[in-house]
Amino acid sequence: MTAEEAFTNRQAQWALVADALTEHLQRISSLGFDVEDLEAPRNNVIVLHGVGGIGKTTLSRKLEAALSDAGQRPPQWGEPGWPDGRILPVRIDLARSAGTDFEQLVLTIRLALAARVGRPLPAFDLALRRYWEATHPGEPIEEYLRRGGLAARFGQSLPEQMQSALGEAAQMLALPGMLGSVVGQVTGALVRALRERRQTVRALAGCARLADLLEAEPDLDSLSYYPHLLAWEISRLPDRKRVTPVILLDTFEDVGDRTRRDLERLIQRVVWLMPNALWVITGRGRLQWADEGLQGQLDFTGPQAWPGLAAADTPYTRTPLPTTSGGRQVLVGDFAPEDCDDYLARRLSCAP
Repeated sequence: MTAEEAFTNRQAQWALVADALTEHLQRISSLGFDVEDLEAPRNNVIVLHGVGGIGKTTLSRKLEAALSDAGQRPPQWGEPGWPDGRILPVRIDLARSAGTDFEQLVLTIRLALAARVGRPLPAFDLALRRYWEATHPGEPIEEYLRRGGLAARFGQSLPEQMQSALGEAAQMLALPGMLGSVVGQVTGALVRALRERRQTVRALAGCARLADLLEAEPDLDSLSYYPHLLAWEISRLPDRKRVTPVILLDTFEDVGDRTRRDLERLIQRVVWLMPNALWVITGRGRLQWADEGLQGQLDFTGPQAWPGLAAADTPYTRTPLPTTSGGRQVLVGDFAPEDCDDYLARRLSCAP
């Protein structure tokens, strides 16, 4: 007699994710959606939080599997309301044992797209190539991907796509063939062509901030803005290649404590700059991005910026609320200690 692993319950959490994804797909396909709008409120984040050991990582993995393959979806979760093959789940473990490396986070998203889409995303790829040569001199990106295990997970198509984007840009600019491998000269020429609004670069001219980002110092701060280019490229994919990323960030508590938010700032920036991706975050504590008190510590804060993360009658809920009215932060099990303190501070405060 053999035993089989069974996954039970969690229908409420799946229903929240499924409903939010359905709503997300409707929103990003509407005529009024603009992937380059940096001012519109964001409602593309779901948070599943609770104490360690309650099953958040198992749930994150099961969500990834269920979104990847309908055959791996638990029967009690029912059928989704979106077409097969259009969702690209990308799960990233932020645990310290896995390495809280911001470069690796950005690369993982691009690698997943490289494997699924199978084509260069030139605006992003040119910026990434320039960043890599400036910050990793003498270290081929192929070696970095192999050493970090990313090549084994996603393959080695990204370096080829980056090189193809560089060669296509050189050809577009009618540069000598030898410049096809000199990223600094190609990007410099591309910036000039974009500034001069030359017809030869019209394929990239639609990205309003490309020239600015290619001119910026290629450092970690600039890298955190490149996902804006990635979101723009995703929005322009032909119908047969079109996918919607669902990015699952697990063990978010390992991003850093609540007094040091350097990495959290970078990650939040990526989430904001990729409004056409749905983000499912699992961690021990609730996400505080809608709290006004964090202004200055993070780029985007307050309930106007993150209406789905704002507290309604209470900052905690075990039952998902309608996805359009807040309720995007759902407790899985018991409160984390820091959330207990937060909850008690709210409940025990006395009105003047």
